[in-house]
Amino acid sequence: MSTRYDPRMHGYDEQSRHAGTLYVLMLVVALAFGGFVWQLYSAPDIPRISAAPGPYKVAPPPELTEPDPRERLALTEPETENPATAAPPVAPVAGAPQLAPAPAFFTHGRYVAQLAALQSEAAVDPAWRRFASRAPDLFAQARLDVERADLGPRGVYYRVRAGYFADRANAARFCERIRQMGQDCIVVAR
Repeated sequence: MSTRYDPRMHGYDEQSRHAGTLYVLMLVVALAFGGFVWQLYSAPDIPRISAAPGPYKVAPPPELTEPDPRERLALTEPETENPATAAPPVAPVAGAPQLAPAPAFFTHGRYVAQLAALQSEAAVDPAWRRFASRAPDLFAQARLDVERADLGPRGVYYRVRAGYFADRANAARFCERIRQMGQDCIVVAR
């Protein structure tokens, strides 16, 4: 009896045909992906915008960092001042935009406007000059008042304050003008 090979008996032919199709399909996908990567990296140079070297956020100088807001408490005291000792109010400059009503300064007022709390006594004068240069009309009659505050483990701070005001309302007007310039300011009784 002669036995002839019949591929249908074993199913090898059918299986190898499917395997060949799968290999061809994988080869086509790999070539397509390779062509995509080739095209991506061999494209002409496109101008790219890159950031400047160095950090994009810069910490403020130590003399401008302020302590915790809980340290800055406004005290309420009666508003009493002798109007006879008052300095004349600051006159607004003609043609300049009026941000808020101009405050009236007094020679020995009970209120001040706290502008900053610095950890360095040497930084007080430069900070005051910076504030005054940003609004010379507003600071024309203001006087620098510095209060040393020992906060224990948090360190010693020097409160930079502008004064003097007979009442809280004038100090608040001054602070409003300062806030319109983008600077923090709080009214404090001294």
